[in-house]
Amino acid sequence: MAIAHLPPLISVLTETDFYPHHPSQVELRQTHISYVFLAGEYVYKVKKPVRFAFLDYSTLEKRFHFCQEEVRLNRRLAPKIYLGVVPVYRSGERFVLGDGPLLPDNSTLAEHAVKMRRLPEDRMLNRLLVERTVTKDDIRAIVKKLVSFHLSAATERASIYGAPEAIRRQVTDNFEETRQFIGQTISEKLFNRIRQDSLGFLRQHGELFKARVQEDRVREGHGDLRAESICLTDEITVFDCIEFDERLRYCDVASEIAFLAMDLDFLDASDFSEHLTAEYTTTAQDEALPLLLPFYKCYRAYVRGKVESLKGQEQEVPQLERERALARAQRYFRLAYRYFRGPRKAAMLIICGLVATGKSTVARMLGDLTGFQVLSSDVVRKGLARVSPTERAAEGYRKGIYSDPFTRLTYETLLEKAERRLEAGKGVIVDATFSDMEHRRLFLSLAAHMGAPIFFIECRAQEEEIFRRLKEREQRVDEISDATWQIYLRQRDEFAPLTEIPDRIHLTVNTETNPRDAIEKLVESL
Repeated sequence: MAIAHLPPLISVLTETDFYPHHPSQVELRQTHISYVFLAGEYVYKVKKPVRFAFLDYSTLEKRFHFCQEEVRLNRRLAPKIYLGVVPVYRSGERFVLGDGPLLPDNSTLAEHAVKMRRLPEDRMLNRLLVERTVTKDDIRAIVKKLVSFHLSAATERASIYGAPEAIRRQVTDNFEETRQFIGQTISEKLFNRIRQDSLGFLRQHGELFKARVQEDRVREGHGDLRAESICLTDEITVFDCIEFDERLRYCDVASEIAFLAMDLDFLDASDFSEHLTAEYTTTAQDEALPLLLPFYKCYRAYVRGKVESLKGQEQEVPQLERERALARAQRYFRLAYRYFRGPRKAAMLIICGLVATGKSTVARMLGDLTGFQVLSSDVVRKGLARVSPTERAAEGYRKGIYSDPFTRLTYETLLEKAERRLEAGKGVIVDATFSDMEHRRLFLSLAAHMGAPIFFIECRAQEEEIFRRLKEREQRVDEISDATWQIYLRQRDEFAPLTEIPDRIHLTVNTETNPRDAIEKLVESL
Protein backbone atom coordinates (compact mmCIF):
# COMPACT_ATOMS: atom_id res chain seq x y z
CA MET A 1 0.00 0.00 0.00
CA ALA A 2 1.30 3.45 -0.91
CA ILE A 3 2.31 5.76 1.94
CA ALA A 4 0.57 9.11 1.55
CA HIS A 5 3.21 11.48 2.93
CA LEU A 6 6.00 10.19 0.65
CA PRO A 7 6.70 11.35 -2.91
CA PRO A 8 4.79 9.13 -5.39
CA LEU A 9 7.88 7.32 -6.69
CA ILE A 10 9.18 6.61 -3.19
CA SER A 11 5.76 5.44 -2.07
CA VAL A 12 5.62 2.95 -4.95
CA LEU A 13 9.04 1.60 -3.99
CA THR A 14 7.58 0.51 -0.65
CA GLU A 15 5.17 -1.91 -2.40
CA THR A 16 6.15 -5.57 -2.70
CA ASP A 17 4.59 -5.92 -6.18
CA PHE A 18 6.89 -3.25 -7.56
CA TYR A 19 9.90 -5.58 -7.50
CA PRO A 20 10.41 -8.41 -10.04
CA HIS A 21 11.45 -10.84 -7.27
CA HIS A 22 8.30 -10.05 -5.21
CA PRO A 23 9.70 -9.83 -1.67
CA SER A 24 7.35 -10.72 1.18
CA GLN A 25 7.76 -7.23 2.63
CA VAL A 26 9.61 -3.97 2.04
CA GLU A 27 11.04 -1.86 4.85
CA LEU A 28 11.88 1.78 4.23
CA ARG A 29 14.67 3.48 6.13
CA GLN A 30 15.74 7.07 5.67
CA THR A 31 18.80 9.19 6.22
CA HIS A 32 19.02 12.90 5.52
CA ILE A 33 20.37 12.12 2.03
CA SER A 34 18.87 8.75 0.98
CA TYR A 35 15.87 6.43 0.94
CA VAL A 36 16.85 2.82 1.58
CA PHE A 37 14.46 -0.03 0.74
CA LEU A 38 15.07 -3.45 2.32
CA ALA A 39 13.31 -5.73 -0.13
CA GLY A 40 13.90 -9.37 0.70
CA GLU A 41 17.33 -10.49 -0.42
CA TYR A 42 18.10 -7.12 -2.04
CA VAL A 43 18.51 -3.52 -0.94
CA TYR A 44 17.75 -0.53 -3.16
CA LYS A 45 19.03 2.95 -2.32
CA VAL A 46 17.62 6.12 -3.91
CA LYS A 47 19.35 9.43 -3.34
CA LYS A 48 17.20 12.35 -2.21
CA PRO A 49 17.15 15.43 -4.47
CA VAL A 50 18.96 17.58 -1.90
CA ARG A 51 21.86 19.99 -1.88
CA PHE A 52 24.06 20.74 1.11
CA ALA A 53 27.44 22.37 1.59
CA PHE A 54 29.09 18.95 1.45
CA LEU A 55 27.06 17.28 -1.35
CA ASP A 56 24.87 18.02 -4.35
CA TYR A 57 22.17 15.51 -5.41
CA SER A 58 19.93 18.22 -6.83
CA THR A 59 19.61 16.89 -10.42
CA LEU A 60 18.89 13.51 -11.94
CA GLU A 61 22.24 13.60 -13.74
CA LYS A 62 24.13 14.24 -10.52
CA ARG A 63 22.26 11.49 -8.68
CA PHE A 64 23.11 9.06 -11.49
CA HIS A 65 26.78 10.06 -11.30
CA PHE A 66 26.95 9.51 -7.56
CA CYS A 67 25.07 6.22 -7.83
CA GLN A 68 27.77 5.04 -10.22
CA GLU A 69 30.46 6.36 -7.89
CA GLU A 70 28.89 4.56 -4.94
CA VAL A 71 29.03 1.25 -6.78
CA ARG A 72 32.55 1.81 -8.13
CA LEU A 73 34.06 2.87 -4.83
CA ASN A 74 32.29 0.30 -2.67
CA ARG A 75 33.26 -2.55 -4.96
CA ARG A 76 36.81 -2.04 -3.71
CA LEU A 77 35.85 -3.57 -0.37
CA ALA A 78 32.50 -5.24 -1.11
CA PRO A 79 32.57 -6.47 -4.74
CA LYS A 80 29.88 -9.13 -4.21
CA ILE A 81 27.45 -6.76 -2.53
CA TYR A 82 27.17 -3.82 -4.92
CA LEU A 83 25.35 -5.20 -7.97
CA GLY A 84 24.94 -2.03 -10.01
CA VAL A 85 22.78 0.99 -10.78
CA VAL A 86 19.18 0.29 -11.75
CA PRO A 87 16.98 2.84 -13.58
CA VAL A 88 13.40 3.56 -12.57
CA TYR A 89 11.06 4.51 -15.42
CA ARG A 90 7.75 6.34 -15.49
CA SER A 91 4.89 5.63 -17.86
CA GLY A 92 1.89 7.81 -17.19
CA GLU A 93 1.06 7.31 -13.50
CA ARG A 94 3.04 4.07 -13.27
CA PHE A 95 6.64 3.47 -12.23
CA VAL A 96 8.65 0.47 -13.38
CA LEU A 97 11.98 -0.86 -12.10
CA GLY A 98 14.53 -1.10 -14.88
CA ASP A 99 15.82 -4.58 -14.01
CA GLY A 100 12.46 -6.13 -14.89
CA PRO A 101 11.96 -8.09 -18.13
CA LEU A 102 9.73 -5.59 -19.96
CA LEU A 103 9.26 -1.85 -20.10
CA PRO A 104 5.99 -0.15 -21.04
CA ASP A 105 5.81 1.99 -24.15
CA ASN A 106 6.43 5.71 -23.91
CA SER A 107 8.33 5.32 -20.63
CA THR A 108 10.71 8.03 -19.45
CA LEU A 109 13.62 7.87 -17.03
CA ALA A 110 12.48 8.98 -13.57
CA GLU A 111 15.24 8.00 -11.14
CA HIS A 112 18.21 5.72 -10.41
CA ALA A 113 18.76 3.28 -7.57
CA VAL A 114 21.83 1.47 -6.30
CA LYS A 115 21.08 -2.25 -6.05
CA MET A 116 22.84 -4.34 -3.40
CA ARG A 117 22.70 -7.78 -1.92
CA ARG A 118 21.29 -7.63 1.59
CA LEU A 119 23.69 -8.38 4.41
CA PRO A 120 22.53 -10.03 7.67
CA GLU A 121 21.99 -7.27 10.22
CA ASP A 122 22.70 -9.58 13.14
CA ARG A 123 26.28 -9.97 11.84
CA MET A 124 27.13 -6.26 11.84
CA LEU A 125 30.08 -5.45 14.08
CA ASN A 126 28.15 -2.97 16.20
CA ARG A 127 25.45 -5.58 16.91
CA LEU A 128 27.99 -8.27 17.71
CA LEU A 129 29.75 -5.94 20.15
CA VAL A 130 26.50 -5.40 22.05
CA GLU A 131 25.99 -9.16 22.19
CA ARG A 132 29.61 -9.62 23.31
CA THR A 133 30.37 -12.21 20.64
CA VAL A 134 33.31 -10.42 19.00
CA THR A 135 36.77 -11.96 19.42
CA LYS A 136 40.30 -10.70 18.92
CA ASP A 137 40.52 -13.00 15.89
CA ASP A 138 37.62 -11.03 14.36
CA ILE A 139 39.50 -7.77 14.90
CA ARG A 140 42.64 -9.33 13.41
CA ALA A 141 40.67 -10.37 10.30
CA ILE A 142 39.28 -6.84 9.93
CA VAL A 143 42.78 -5.40 10.19
CA LYS A 144 44.07 -7.79 7.52
CA LYS A 145 41.27 -6.67 5.19
CA LEU A 146 41.94 -2.98 5.82
CA VAL A 147 45.71 -3.20 5.42
CA SER A 148 45.28 -4.93 2.07
CA PHE A 149 42.72 -2.32 0.99
CA HIS A 150 44.88 0.62 1.99
CA LEU A 151 47.91 -0.76 0.16
CA SER A 152 45.92 -0.82 -3.08
CA ALA A 153 43.99 2.46 -2.60
CA ALA A 154 44.79 5.45 -4.78
CA THR A 155 47.39 8.06 -3.78
CA GLU A 156 47.31 10.45 -6.76
CA ARG A 157 45.73 13.35 -4.83
CA ALA A 158 47.42 12.66 -1.50
CA SER A 159 49.59 15.77 -1.65
CA ILE A 160 46.44 17.91 -1.85
CA TYR A 161 44.45 16.36 0.99
CA GLY A 162 47.35 15.29 3.20
CA ALA A 163 49.12 18.65 3.32
CA PRO A 164 49.35 20.18 6.82
CA GLU A 165 47.53 23.29 5.58
CA ALA A 166 44.58 21.22 4.32
CA ILE A 167 44.32 19.31 7.60
CA ARG A 168 44.55 22.53 9.61
CA ARG A 169 41.74 24.02 7.51
CA GLN A 170 39.49 21.02 8.25
CA VAL A 171 40.23 21.22 11.96
CA THR A 172 39.73 24.98 12.31
CA ASP A 173 36.50 24.82 10.28
CA ASN A 174 35.16 22.28 12.76
CA PHE A 175 35.78 24.59 15.69
CA GLU A 176 34.17 27.55 13.98
CA GLU A 177 31.13 25.44 13.07
CA THR A 178 30.69 24.23 16.66
CA ARG A 179 31.07 27.49 18.60
CA GLN A 180 27.29 27.75 18.54
CA PHE A 181 27.05 24.58 20.66
CA ILE A 182 29.11 25.89 23.59
CA GLY A 183 26.93 25.60 26.68
CA GLN A 184 24.65 23.10 24.92
CA THR A 185 26.51 19.95 23.90
CA ILE A 186 30.01 21.05 24.87
CA SER A 187 31.30 23.20 27.72
CA GLU A 188 33.51 26.21 27.02
CA LYS A 189 36.33 24.56 28.96
CA LEU A 190 36.25 21.39 26.85
CA PHE A 191 35.94 23.42 23.64
CA ASN A 192 39.02 25.50 24.48
CA ARG A 193 41.08 22.52 25.64
CA ILE A 194 40.29 20.41 22.56
CA ARG A 195 41.01 23.34 20.25
CA GLN A 196 44.28 24.11 22.03
CA ASP A 197 45.39 20.47 21.94
CA SER A 198 44.50 19.97 18.27
CA LEU A 199 46.12 23.13 16.92
CA GLY A 200 49.14 22.59 19.15
CA PHE A 201 49.65 19.10 17.73
CA LEU A 202 49.46 20.47 14.19
CA ARG A 203 52.06 23.14 14.95
CA GLN A 204 54.39 20.65 16.59
CA HIS A 205 54.16 17.90 13.97
CA GLY A 206 53.94 19.67 10.63
CA GLU A 207 56.89 17.75 9.24
CA LEU A 208 55.34 14.44 10.24
CA PHE A 209 52.21 15.19 8.21
CA LYS A 210 54.39 15.99 5.19
CA ALA A 211 56.32 12.75 5.65
CA ARG A 212 53.07 10.77 5.72
CA VAL A 213 52.31 11.97 2.18
CA GLN A 214 55.80 11.03 0.97
CA GLU A 215 55.47 7.57 2.54
CA ASP A 216 52.15 6.93 0.75
CA ARG A 217 50.26 6.80 4.05
CA VAL A 218 47.62 9.18 2.67
CA ARG A 219 45.17 7.19 0.54
CA GLU A 220 41.72 7.31 -1.01
CA GLY A 221 40.10 5.25 1.73
CA HIS A 222 36.62 4.49 2.98
CA GLY A 223 35.92 7.81 4.67
CA ASP A 224 33.27 6.65 7.14
CA LEU A 225 34.79 3.57 8.76
CA ARG A 226 32.47 2.69 11.64
CA ALA A 227 31.40 -0.59 13.21
CA GLU A 228 27.95 -0.45 11.61
CA SER A 229 29.61 -0.58 8.17
CA ILE A 230 31.43 -3.87 8.82
CA CYS A 231 29.71 -7.23 8.45
CA LEU A 232 31.27 -10.43 9.78
CA THR A 233 30.09 -13.51 7.90
CA ASP A 234 32.32 -16.14 6.30
CA GLU A 235 34.29 -13.18 5.00
CA ILE A 236 34.69 -9.60 6.16
CA THR A 237 32.56 -7.11 4.23
CA VAL A 238 33.16 -3.36 4.60
CA PHE A 239 30.52 -1.25 2.87
CA ASP A 240 28.84 2.17 2.66
CA CYS A 241 31.90 4.33 1.99
CA ILE A 242 31.59 8.04 1.23
CA GLU A 243 31.05 8.63 -2.46
CA PHE A 244 29.87 12.26 -2.52
CA ASP A 245 33.06 14.07 -1.48
CA GLU A 246 36.59 13.02 -2.38
CA ARG A 247 38.02 15.17 0.42
CA LEU A 248 36.30 13.01 3.01
CA ARG A 249 37.69 9.79 1.53
CA TYR A 250 41.27 10.93 1.01
CA CYS A 251 43.02 10.88 4.38
CA ASP A 252 45.89 9.43 6.34
CA VAL A 253 45.35 5.73 7.02
CA ALA A 254 45.90 6.67 10.68
CA SER A 255 42.79 8.85 10.47
CA GLU A 256 40.78 5.97 9.01
CA ILE A 257 41.89 3.51 11.68
CA ALA A 258 41.37 6.17 14.34
CA PHE A 259 37.75 6.53 13.20
CA LEU A 260 37.01 2.85 13.78
CA ALA A 261 39.01 2.81 17.02
CA MET A 262 37.05 5.82 18.29
CA ASP A 263 33.78 4.12 17.34
CA LEU A 264 34.80 1.04 19.31
CA ASP A 265 35.51 3.29 22.31
CA PHE A 266 32.06 4.82 21.88
CA LEU A 267 30.55 1.33 21.86
CA ASP A 268 32.31 0.47 25.14
CA ALA A 269 34.81 -1.81 23.45
CA SER A 270 38.05 -0.03 24.35
CA ASP A 271 39.96 -3.31 24.66
CA PHE A 272 39.11 -4.11 21.04
CA SER A 273 39.97 -0.54 20.09
CA GLU A 274 43.46 -0.98 21.53
CA HIS A 275 43.81 -4.37 19.84
CA LEU A 276 42.73 -2.88 16.50
CA THR A 277 45.35 -0.11 16.55
CA ALA A 278 48.12 -2.40 17.81
CA GLU A 279 47.39 -5.00 15.12
CA TYR A 280 47.25 -2.39 12.37
CA THR A 281 50.50 -0.78 13.52
CA THR A 282 52.27 -4.14 13.37
CA THR A 283 50.67 -5.53 10.22
CA ALA A 284 51.08 -2.31 8.21
CA GLN A 285 54.52 -1.67 9.72
CA ASP A 286 53.38 1.86 10.53
CA GLU A 287 55.58 2.95 13.43
CA ALA A 288 54.27 6.54 13.45
CA LEU A 289 50.61 5.56 13.75
CA PRO A 290 50.51 5.49 17.60
CA LEU A 291 51.80 9.07 17.71
CA LEU A 292 49.05 10.24 15.36
CA LEU A 293 46.20 8.33 17.01
CA PRO A 294 45.30 10.84 19.77
CA PHE A 295 45.07 13.65 17.21
CA TYR A 296 42.96 11.71 14.70
CA LYS A 297 40.73 10.01 17.30
CA CYS A 298 40.05 13.45 18.76
CA TYR A 299 39.31 14.83 15.28
CA ARG A 300 36.95 11.98 14.41
CA ALA A 301 35.10 12.16 17.73
CA TYR A 302 34.76 15.92 17.38
CA VAL A 303 33.29 15.63 13.87
CA ARG A 304 30.74 13.10 15.13
CA GLY A 305 29.91 15.49 17.98
CA LYS A 306 29.29 18.23 15.43
CA VAL A 307 27.09 15.99 13.27
CA GLU A 308 24.96 14.90 16.22
CA SER A 309 24.69 18.48 17.51
CA LEU A 310 23.38 19.59 14.12
CA LYS A 311 20.92 16.70 14.05
CA GLY A 312 19.66 17.76 17.46
CA GLN A 313 18.62 21.09 15.93
CA GLU A 314 16.69 19.67 12.95
CA GLN A 315 13.02 20.36 13.61
CA GLU A 316 11.88 17.70 11.13
CA VAL A 317 13.56 15.06 13.32
CA PRO A 318 11.23 13.69 16.05
CA GLN A 319 11.84 15.20 19.50
CA LEU A 320 12.97 11.93 21.11
CA GLU A 321 15.57 11.37 18.39
CA ARG A 322 16.76 14.98 18.70
CA GLU A 323 17.26 14.46 22.43
CA ARG A 324 19.21 11.27 21.80
CA ALA A 325 21.33 13.03 19.18
CA LEU A 326 22.23 15.76 21.67
CA ALA A 327 23.17 13.14 24.27
CA ARG A 328 25.36 11.36 21.72
CA ALA A 329 26.99 14.68 20.80
CA GLN A 330 27.97 15.28 24.42
CA ARG A 331 29.51 11.80 24.59
CA TYR A 332 31.52 12.36 21.41
CA PHE A 333 32.87 15.68 22.68
CA ARG A 334 33.88 14.05 25.96
CA LEU A 335 35.76 11.39 24.00
CA ALA A 336 37.49 14.08 21.95
CA TYR A 337 38.64 15.76 25.17
CA ARG A 338 39.97 12.53 26.64
CA TYR A 339 42.19 11.49 23.73
CA PHE A 340 44.89 14.08 24.33
CA ARG A 341 44.95 13.46 28.08
CA GLY A 342 46.78 10.15 27.73
CA PRO A 343 46.40 7.12 30.02
CA ARG A 344 45.33 8.09 33.52
CA LYS A 345 46.64 6.60 36.71
CA ALA A 346 44.59 3.58 37.72
CA ALA A 347 41.80 4.47 40.14
CA MET A 348 38.46 3.07 41.23
CA LEU A 349 35.37 5.26 40.98
CA ILE A 350 32.26 4.02 42.81
CA ILE A 351 29.04 5.51 41.41
CA CYS A 352 26.36 4.85 44.01
CA GLY A 353 22.89 5.94 45.12
CA LEU A 354 19.25 4.96 44.97
CA VAL A 355 17.58 3.79 41.76
CA ALA A 356 16.89 6.42 39.07
CA THR A 357 19.23 8.98 40.64
CA GLY A 358 21.32 9.15 37.46
CA LYS A 359 24.12 6.72 38.34
CA SER A 360 24.47 5.26 34.85
CA THR A 361 24.53 8.71 33.26
CA VAL A 362 27.29 9.88 35.59
CA ALA A 363 29.21 6.61 35.10
CA ARG A 364 28.99 7.08 31.34
CA MET A 365 30.28 10.65 31.57
CA LEU A 366 33.21 9.57 33.70
CA GLY A 367 33.96 6.64 31.41
CA ASP A 368 34.05 8.90 28.38
CA LEU A 369 36.35 11.43 30.05
CA THR A 370 38.76 8.96 31.67
CA GLY A 371 38.72 5.90 29.43
CA PHE A 372 38.06 3.74 32.50
CA GLN A 373 35.89 0.66 31.94
CA VAL A 374 32.36 0.93 33.36
CA LEU A 375 31.10 -2.10 35.30
CA SER A 376 27.32 -2.01 35.69
CA SER A 377 25.65 -4.09 38.39
CA ASP A 378 22.53 -4.40 36.20
CA VAL A 379 24.53 -5.84 33.31
CA VAL A 380 26.62 -8.13 35.53
CA ARG A 381 23.55 -9.38 37.41
CA LYS A 382 21.72 -10.35 34.23
CA GLY A 383 24.87 -11.85 32.78
CA LEU A 384 25.13 -14.12 35.82
CA ALA A 385 21.47 -15.04 35.33
CA ARG A 386 22.14 -15.77 31.63
CA VAL A 387 19.38 -13.45 30.44
CA SER A 388 19.44 -10.58 27.97
CA PRO A 389 20.31 -7.21 29.57
CA THR A 390 16.97 -5.76 28.45
CA GLU A 391 14.87 -8.76 29.53
CA ARG A 392 12.63 -7.70 32.38
CA ALA A 393 12.75 -9.77 35.57
CA ALA A 394 9.35 -10.76 36.92
CA GLU A 395 10.51 -11.37 40.50
CA GLY A 396 9.55 -9.06 43.33
CA TYR A 397 11.75 -7.10 45.70
CA ARG A 398 14.65 -9.22 47.04
CA LYS A 399 13.48 -12.28 45.14
CA GLY A 400 14.91 -14.28 42.23
CA ILE A 401 17.94 -12.54 40.74
CA TYR A 402 17.41 -9.76 43.29
CA SER A 403 17.53 -12.08 46.29
CA ASP A 404 20.19 -11.43 48.94
CA PRO A 405 22.39 -14.39 47.83
CA PHE A 406 22.22 -13.33 44.16
CA THR A 407 22.94 -9.71 45.05
CA ARG A 408 25.94 -10.86 47.09
CA LEU A 409 27.17 -12.86 44.08
CA THR A 410 26.70 -9.78 41.86
CA TYR A 411 28.88 -7.58 44.08
CA GLU A 412 31.51 -10.32 44.42
CA THR A 413 31.67 -10.55 40.62
CA LEU A 414 31.96 -6.76 40.33
CA LEU A 415 34.79 -6.90 42.88
CA GLU A 416 36.64 -9.60 40.90
CA LYS A 417 36.30 -7.68 37.63
CA ALA A 418 37.47 -4.46 39.29
CA GLU A 419 40.48 -6.25 40.76
CA ARG A 420 41.50 -7.58 37.35
CA ARG A 421 41.34 -4.08 35.87
CA LEU A 422 43.49 -2.63 38.67
CA GLU A 423 45.98 -5.49 38.38
CA ALA A 424 46.33 -4.59 34.70
CA GLY A 425 47.14 -1.02 35.70
CA LYS A 426 43.83 0.33 34.38
CA GLY A 427 41.12 2.35 36.07
CA VAL A 428 37.59 1.11 36.64
CA ILE A 429 34.17 2.62 37.30
CA VAL A 430 31.62 0.57 39.28
CA ASP A 431 27.97 1.55 38.77
CA ALA A 432 25.78 0.04 41.52
CA THR A 433 23.48 1.08 44.35
CA PHE A 434 25.92 0.22 47.18
CA SER A 435 23.12 0.55 49.72
CA ASP A 436 24.83 -1.97 52.03
CA MET A 437 27.78 -0.75 54.09
CA GLU A 438 29.45 -4.18 53.85
CA HIS A 439 29.59 -3.96 50.04
CA ARG A 440 31.27 -0.57 50.28
CA ARG A 441 33.85 -1.93 52.73
CA LEU A 442 34.79 -4.70 50.30
CA PHE A 443 35.73 -2.17 47.64
CA LEU A 444 37.51 0.09 50.11
CA SER A 445 39.62 -2.90 51.16
CA LEU A 446 40.41 -3.78 47.55
CA ALA A 447 41.57 -0.23 46.79
CA ALA A 448 43.77 -0.21 49.88
CA HIS A 449 45.24 -3.61 48.98
CA MET A 450 45.96 -2.51 45.41
CA GLY A 451 47.26 0.91 46.41
CA ALA A 452 44.73 2.54 44.07
CA PRO A 453 42.86 5.80 44.74
CA ILE A 454 39.12 5.32 45.32
CA PHE A 455 36.29 7.86 45.12
CA PHE A 456 32.60 7.46 45.95
CA ILE A 457 30.32 9.60 43.79
CA GLU A 458 26.86 9.51 45.32
CA CYS A 459 24.05 10.51 42.94
CA ARG A 460 20.92 12.19 44.25
CA ALA A 461 17.66 13.58 42.88
CA GLN A 462 14.32 14.74 44.25
CA GLU A 463 11.60 12.10 44.58
CA GLU A 464 9.38 13.84 42.02
CA GLU A 465 12.17 13.51 39.44
CA ILE A 466 12.88 9.91 40.41
CA PHE A 467 9.19 9.08 39.98
CA ARG A 468 9.18 10.72 36.54
CA ARG A 469 12.30 8.84 35.44
CA LEU A 470 10.93 5.48 36.58
CA LYS A 471 7.66 6.04 34.73
CA GLU A 472 9.59 6.98 31.61
CA ARG A 473 11.71 3.84 31.88
CA GLU A 474 8.60 1.66 31.82
CA GLN A 475 7.99 2.77 28.21
CA ARG A 476 11.50 1.97 26.97
CA VAL A 477 12.25 -1.39 25.36
CA ASP A 478 16.03 -0.91 25.69
CA GLU A 479 16.01 -0.33 29.45
CA ILE A 480 18.27 -2.60 31.51
CA SER A 481 17.12 -1.70 35.01
CA ASP A 482 14.05 -3.46 36.46
CA ALA A 483 13.50 -0.84 39.18
CA THR A 484 9.99 0.48 39.86
CA TRP A 485 8.58 3.15 42.14
CA GLN A 486 7.68 0.48 44.71
CA ILE A 487 11.25 -0.84 44.65
CA TYR A 488 12.56 2.69 45.11
CA LEU A 489 10.42 3.19 48.23
CA ARG A 490 11.65 -0.07 49.77
CA GLN A 491 15.24 0.69 48.86
CA ARG A 492 15.03 4.23 50.23
CA ASP A 493 14.01 2.93 53.64
CA GLU A 494 16.87 0.42 53.75
CA PHE A 495 19.70 2.50 52.27
CA ALA A 496 22.61 2.87 54.73
CA PRO A 497 24.06 6.42 54.52
CA LEU A 498 27.72 6.67 53.52
CA THR A 499 28.80 7.89 56.96
CA GLU A 500 31.88 5.62 56.98
CA ILE A 501 33.27 7.16 53.77
CA PRO A 502 35.69 10.07 54.45
CA ASP A 503 34.61 13.41 52.98
CA ARG A 504 37.82 13.70 50.93
CA ILE A 505 36.77 10.71 48.79
CA HIS A 506 33.00 11.24 48.89
CA LEU A 507 31.41 13.51 46.29
CA THR A 508 27.65 14.13 46.14
CA VAL A 509 26.19 15.00 42.73
CA ASN A 510 22.71 16.38 42.12
CA THR A 511 21.78 14.94 38.73
CA GLU A 512 18.71 17.14 38.28
CA THR A 513 21.00 20.04 37.49
CA ASN A 514 23.77 19.62 34.93
CA PRO A 515 26.44 17.53 36.70
CA ARG A 516 28.97 18.24 33.94
CA ASP A 517 31.03 20.83 35.84
CA ALA A 518 31.35 18.64 38.95
CA ILE A 519 32.34 15.62 36.86
CA GLU A 520 34.90 17.55 34.81
CA LYS A 521 36.39 18.97 38.01
CA LEU A 522 36.68 15.46 39.48
CA VAL A 523 38.40 14.19 36.34
CA GLU A 524 40.89 17.04 36.47
CA SER A 525 41.68 16.13 40.09
CA LEU A 526 42.52 12.58 39.04
